[in-house]
Amino acid sequence: MTPEVSKPNKVTVLLSTYNGSKYLQQQLNSLYEQTYPNIRILVRDDGSSDSTRNILENEQLSGRIDILRGHKNLGPALSFFELLHNAALTETEYVAFCDQDDVWHPHKIAHAVSALVVVTDNRPALFCSRLEIVDEQLNHIGFTNTPRKVGFGNALVENVATGCTMVLNRKAVELICKHLPSKVLMHDWWCYLVLSCFGEIIFDSNANIKYRQHGNNTIGATVNMFDELKRKLHRFIYSGKGLLWLQASVFSNMFENGIPISQRLVLNKFIAAKSSLWCRVQLVLSKEIWRQKWFDNLILRFIIFINRI
Repeated sequence: MTPEVSKPNKVTVLLSTYNGSKYLQQQLNSLYEQTYPNIRILVRDDGSSDSTRNILENEQLSGRIDILRGHKNLGPALSFFELLHNAALTETEYVAFCDQDDVWHPHKIAHAVSALVVVTDNRPALFCSRLEIVDEQLNHIGFTNTPRKVGFGNALVENVATGCTMVLNRKAVELICKHLPSKVLMHDWWCYLVLSCFGEIIFDSNANIKYRQHGNNTIGATVNMFDELKRKLHRFIYSGKGLLWLQASVFSNMFENGIPISQRLVLNKFIAAKSSLWCRVQLVLSKEIWRQKWFDNLILRFIIFINRI
């Protein structure tokens, strides 16, 4: 009698679309070409006015994707949370976030699952990686950096886990779906914050995705020092609206007493800094929070001191 061969754990790829018809088919093709053998593609359109929904409906008719009903414009974060909630209702073991305009290397999912499968069954884990930055024609531009250190103190003030590289194990999906916020900076940043507090972050220095840069990117990567500096100045100096503090406060309220003591102490100090000069001074001098680059750390400590977090 031939022994039964176990089927690989199911991976659900979550794709949120919005006016993405120009590059969508190329991205879908790269999903179909994944070497991992047990993938479901779940798509939600976020209110497209171009031919995106026509493309999706044709793919659904061929049986290659599933589409969530409804296409109210929620914005990328809430659209992905809607997808994540629906995936959590299934028996999927892993969930991957996917953007509409990139191209995945064929082994992207297989590589992520091989890194996550060794995590103990009861521990939530998040896999993420570097990106290969490419232009509209997929010509190589460069690679994003590998973070020197990941952790909760970094997640409070910076996101190094890009959503389109993320794969979550089942425990991570369940943990995040217990506390889905209605307002956050971005879905991927929220996942990094939650998992850096309660689980494990696996950052892979390999880049298994071509991250396309074009004029319609909702959020893109900077490709030269001038663009990066301009974005940072705009974000940290001119656009200070207390968003870091707001996200930290939402996190604190949602998870409350379940937060481990070491993370709770940092979180309380960060939140208190909004109304306490002494806490701001402590944070400015502290190594408990950090960004990946020394210049970013200087800017961070400056905006903390002038109370624009």
